[in-house]
Amino acid sequence: MSNEIFTKLSLLPRLSDVFVWCDYIELRCLVHPDKSFSRSDLMETQEEMTDTRDDADDISDEEYAEDLGLDFDEFQHDEMYQSTPAVNDRLQQKTYERFLHLKSRLRHFGDELYPFYFDEELQSIYLKDELTDWHYFYIQLLISSALRYCPRSRRHELTGPFEEVSYAIFKCLMPQGWVVHPFGKDKSSRYRGHLYDKLSLLADDVRGELAAKRTHFSERDQGDGGLDLVAWHPMSDERNLIPMAFAQCGCTAEEFGMKMLEASPSKLGLHLKVGYEWACYYFMPQSMLTNDGKDWLKYSDFSRSIVVDRFRIMRIAKQYQVNIHEVIKRETIQEALEISFY
Repeated sequence: MSNEIFTKLSLLPRLSDVFVWCDYIELRCLVHPDKSFSRSDLMETQEEMTDTRDDADDISDEEYAEDLGLDFDEFQHDEMYQSTPAVNDRLQQKTYERFLHLKSRLRHFGDELYPFYFDEELQSIYLKDELTDWHYFYIQLLISSALRYCPRSRRHELTGPFEEVSYAIFKCLMPQGWVVHPFGKDKSSRYRGHLYDKLSLLADDVRGELAAKRTHFSERDQGDGGLDLVAWHPMSDERNLIPMAFAQCGCTAEEFGMKMLEASPSKLGLHLKVGYEWACYYFMPQSMLTNDGKDWLKYSDFSRSIVVDRFRIMRIAKQYQVNIHEVIKRETIQEALEISFY
């Protein structure tokens, strides 16, 4: 069995959201021998699923619609919509909309940050021949969002580097004088061992109290309790009522709204008692920009967190002159670039 970084590229995205499909198109461009991917390539991939559906009796209408990136409510209530010609027409429209959204990424990220370009007719996307460090940085965030196509045994090679990137950006966002630490499993030099011990030390650090017992946790719980990054300002004394910020880093495109609450007072406030509630951040490698760049995609799914997506990560890194050499994992990126998948 192959242990390449991406072994499931024949799978289509599970969700119909445009940002998920655009990441898939960019990824397919990345691994194509010609470093390109066209609208007709995407149509062919989707049509193959349509043609073979009769032999897939175990696939429900909902799964089928989702696999094609179509809206299930429309598919379910419109019999004409379920016919092959109608499906193909809808797929062509969806394909165009996805490439249009990709073109908006080039506009908002700009040539300096965006590693792809398009032909004049918007028929195909191409990987640039000469890639800069900033292009590599974009590709790293892109592949961090591609857990669906990565073997479970290697997913830590995508999630771990993303936590490192998030830590670098989190430090930029914290004002001068703040103390910033990674808290995530296997990432912290300060918070180690059993989760109870980690949270107890954190409670001391932020002048609070852990209102829980060791017996409330599993004996083998070495996890992070939903925290990946923590920060506070000591305020030059040892009293409570200090400013704090906690963050969660999530690479999945599914159910991210719930993950946005992992580091929030709503999740941890029952056990971690402090005099003043902390700010909650959520880092994600997906780009949630709308076409006009003025709003969020899937905003109705957001929870109450400060969201730092791919666009913000890259722009903040540029603004604060982050040394991206320290966070780019060139071996992983190079492996992805050397994959040959039609």
